[in-house]
Amino acid sequence: MLKTIRPSRPIVAQTFSLRHRLHKLTVCATTLLTILFMAMAIQLPLHAGTPQHLLDADAIKDPGSFVVKLQDTRAPVSEWIASQLSEDMQWVLLGYNGTSTPSAQQQEVLLSDLNQLLQGGSLYDAQRFATVELSEQTQTLIAENPQSGEALVRLNRCLLADAYPHELASLSAQQSSETSKAIEVCRDNLRQLKRARDDYRAANADADPQWLSDLSPQYLDEKVLLCPADPTVGVPGVLTENASDPTLPCSYLYEIRSSEKDGQHMLWTQEGNMVPIVRCEHHRLNLSLGGKLYRNGPQRDIYESNKMGISALADVMHGLRKQHGDAFLKTQAGRERLKQATQEIVLEKFVPKLLSALEKEITSQIEAQLGKDILKTPMGMNILKEAIPQVKTQIREQLLSQLQAQLGAEFLKSEEGQDILQQLSVLLSADVLSLN
Repeated sequence: MLKTIRPSRPIVAQTFSLRHRLHKLTVCATTLLTILFMAMAIQLPLHAGTPQHLLDADAIKDPGSFVVKLQDTRAPVSEWIASQLSEDMQWVLLGYNGTSTPSAQQQEVLLSDLNQLLQGGSLYDAQRFATVELSEQTQTLIAENPQSGEALVRLNRCLLADAYPHELASLSAQQSSETSKAIEVCRDNLRQLKRARDDYRAANADADPQWLSDLSPQYLDEKVLLCPADPTVGVPGVLTENASDPTLPCSYLYEIRSSEKDGQHMLWTQEGNMVPIVRCEHHRLNLSLGGKLYRNGPQRDIYESNKMGISALADVMHGLRKQHGDAFLKTQAGRERLKQATQEIVLEKFVPKLLSALEKEITSQIEAQLGKDILKTPMGMNILKEAIPQVKTQIREQLLSQLQAQLGAEFLKSEEGQDILQQLSVLLSADVLSLN
């Protein structure tokens, strides 16, 4: 028979004491957790706004276009942002081809870098954002000048959305899947156009097709010429004057058709490989000379339009005719308007930029052929002095021909026209280009 073993009184007392202490510890722990959660609840409203204003994966609407713009140092905003990115993202910028979609991993790196920028300090600088059209909301936040927290992140998010409206979603914007799908189809069309143009040029001694329809059917299926967002299905006359493809229905604006080629060649010298050669006006999507795809944007002098010089002047004349009629351009007031437009667009903006770009091109070619220090020698300077007049003669002939074709011989014979020709002569009469 087993005996019942009763614990001694000291053991019972010890057990009770241990339970009592455990209970007290549990109560204390519960109290501490309660206090901690209460403190977190008190702090939560102070920080709840910050995470919701940061970017998530859905906020990057067009990662390909965004990376292309970060590669383009002509835009002060892009140049600064790119300089602030991590080393991993710098390698992405260096190697991105401009047509493929950045990988999920690359987009994660970009997202992480951008969110660090959003929280690191104000992105706003008056000079940096000088060419960006800022929304009223953004201007209000700039005036408040937040230094930290939710308000700072919100300001920076608005600044990025204003600078890259097609690439980054605003705080309130939602992008429909239907719109996104249509853009991807259009983007693939432009990729195919790039490959077809490359194949055409390879087979035709680097000559470009006269129209995009020349690529079909040998290099391209004609259905690729139609954007899914084009309600007219490529009906001629929908784009711009004298720009509709004469052979096939085409939704895309071909910028190097024969009538535009001279002006485009001048533009290539100045702007390089980012000049658009095919445009989708429905999605504001461009295929550049260098084969990169990017969207238009508020930085008008860079991404909104590639029209400069004669092409931009033609748009002004078209607007004057539409508003006042053809007869207006033959009046004194009309001639004054044409003179003013030609001075501002061609003489003050286009020609100086063209000369500057040509200076760089001439010097780089001489240095490439004869050595980097050649221009420091008398022989190098003599070569430069001989090359410049020849180039200026070609520029003068092209500009005179285009001005006459656009403005008309009658205008150039008028007092206003003669004044324009005199100013052009002065611009091109300098003995040497600046070598700054």
